[in-house]
Amino acid sequence: MLGDSTLEDLGNGGVIAAAVLAVLLVALSTYGRRLCRHPAVRFFVWGASMVFLPLSSAILSALLSRVQESKHENPNSPTGRRNPDVQNMWTLLLWLVLILTLKCNANMAATAVTAAASSPAEGDAGVDGYSIRPPVENLAAYAWLAYLIWLCVPVAVWLGHLNKAIFFLFSALGLAKLALKLAAFYSASGSFALGKNARLIAGYMEQLVADGGLEQVPRYIVMGEKKKHVEESPRGYRVKRDALQDKFSGLVTLDRVWRLAEHGDGVLAERVELRDLCLSYSLFKILRRRLSGYPLADAGSVETLSFVLRGMDSAGTGGAINADRVFRVLVDELWFASDFYYSPIPLCIFGGWCAALNYICSVLIIVGAVAVGWIYQVKGVIHYTSYKVITYFLLLTVVLVEAWEIVASVCSNWTKMALLGHYIRHQSLWRRSSCFHVALTANSVLEPRRFRRRTGLLSELLYGSSGLMKSLPVSPLVRDAVLRSLLSSYGDGASQDSAAARRVGGKVDWAMYGSHKSWAWDADGSSNTELILVWHVGTRLLEMKSTSASPDMIAACHLSYYCAYLVAVAPELLPDSAAWTRRRYKEVSDDVRAALGADGGGGGTESTAERYERLLAELSKDSRDTVLRRGAELGRHLVEEYAEDEASACRILADFWAEMLLFVAPSENVKGHVQAMARGGEFITLVWVLLLHAGVTTRPNTTPGGAIP
Repeated sequence: MLGDSTLEDLGNGGVIAAAVLAVLLVALSTYGRRLCRHPAVRFFVWGASMVFLPLSSAILSALLSRVQESKHENPNSPTGRRNPDVQNMWTLLLWLVLILTLKCNANMAATAVTAAASSPAEGDAGVDGYSIRPPVENLAAYAWLAYLIWLCVPVAVWLGHLNKAIFFLFSALGLAKLALKLAAFYSASGSFALGKNARLIAGYMEQLVADGGLEQVPRYIVMGEKKKHVEESPRGYRVKRDALQDKFSGLVTLDRVWRLAEHGDGVLAERVELRDLCLSYSLFKILRRRLSGYPLADAGSVETLSFVLRGMDSAGTGGAINADRVFRVLVDELWFASDFYYSPIPLCIFGGWCAALNYICSVLIIVGAVAVGWIYQVKGVIHYTSYKVITYFLLLTVVLVEAWEIVASVCSNWTKMALLGHYIRHQSLWRRSSCFHVALTANSVLEPRRFRRRTGLLSELLYGSSGLMKSLPVSPLVRDAVLRSLLSSYGDGASQDSAAARRVGGKVDWAMYGSHKSWAWDADGSSNTELILVWHVGTRLLEMKSTSASPDMIAACHLSYYCAYLVAVAPELLPDSAAWTRRRYKEVSDDVRAALGADGGGGGTESTAERYERLLAELSKDSRDTVLRRGAELGRHLVEEYAEDEASACRILADFWAEMLLFVAPSENVKGHVQAMARGGEFITLVWVLLLHAGVTTRPNTTPGGAIP
């Protein structure tokens, strides 16, 4: 039979393990909701939760029994701080309070993963497909904690009434914040501004198409959707016409924001980025409709295409489209989407007084943690040094988590939109308030964290091969090339149908080879994957020989590397079968390694020209893969045909790769792009969203390498 000391050591070891598990749980939750979807992580969290509270309760009961037995055997024994069992009891109680506070934050961050729907594209119940399940286990845990505190109070007379009251209030703050977040979730799930928004926007966009509300600056909904603005029809939700026609309505539309900005008075006129943020927010709501699987009434619309081709109604100097601004709008839009689905802090559900109360709770928890830590230090509650380390580590963790939530909230675009909403709806009132004007201006300067980086040992486990790749910024030259190609393919009155009639690289072949358009690739239905790899090899060979550092060359090389990257690690975002693409890429890459191995004898003494000739000869052998032979042929032709005119070759490649990206970007694979947001975002997702807002939702039904009609 185990002795008391052995039992105490085993019990305390179990509590230490539970404390470490709780801290790990909070650390893991910073990866966002996607990590919490992993079955192994969910099982780990469930197991830790199941073991943690019963183990701690058993240890507290054992300590309390020993104290009572000791008191019964020796009525004159102290019940104060000199009794190690009493000290350990109250140390353990503080651990329970801190761990529950941390666990409730982590559980609320993972609320969405308890949903009936496994992805945002599968429904619109709850909050965009996520059914909100009340965390009964958290409420039960707080009820049990209250009972344990009630049992332990009589043996801590030495703590004093004030100190115990501070401890009780600090213990209740976690429960208060949990209740506040639950109330916010339930309120959001039933609101037209959040929970029912995707369904409302789907019906409203159909209404806009029918009423002609897509001309000039479209009447996209920005904010302020309420039940009083909505009516239900046989075809779904519709927005009441009086709400749209009322210039002072609580429902804010994009054209209203533009009118206020162009009026030349107020924050929207002074800070153009705030107007663009409103555009990003309205586009995010339209994107949610797509992610939730609703029909796209504006697909193929000439008006939406024109809106995008005009640079979303903000031209740069000289009437040219400002590519940086367009992609900045798209980045902010995807920030809203990524934060909505994956943020460990569900800020999107808070607004008005609820957000204010959440700030207050966080501040009080920080103050309470500092006060309780000071009490435990002054009163000498903690008996062992190792317990002090764990206690102060948990206190520091709670303080940092709550402080981070405050900072994230203040810097968040959700907060900016909440302030902007109040300003726009009550502009005449707030225009006279210099304090509000300063607050909104100051907040607009703060930048949120755009996307989570792929870092850490779990990157490959969570994100696959792409988790091992370093994220790189997109060159402005690439953005310019893509927009130039978009204007070329869909501009000048071209409809989506006429653009779809083109094949990728069509005009490139006309410019290069006249009637010999099929030499670089046969018109036999060959794959897009192989076409990408052929042109990637050709581009690399030209890059090796070229001395040009022109914008076209830089854009072509960046796009070439990026498309090859998609083939290698994100084939699900490309048109061909992902399994086939992986197999085909492995075959080609194995053959490339064999060629480079045979070519490696040149060493460091080999010149660039000699290396080019070696590689060209090696890749052109009959024994090499067809992709490598045709890529070598393409590279040789570019080098020889344009030896005196590298600029033309660079322009041909830049046009080809930009067209290729526009060709492969439209996709029905919504889940693939949602998962790309979780791993930090992909440039092809930006292009996918850009084309979506232009009404282009499907790839051209043509064969790469075929002739232009």
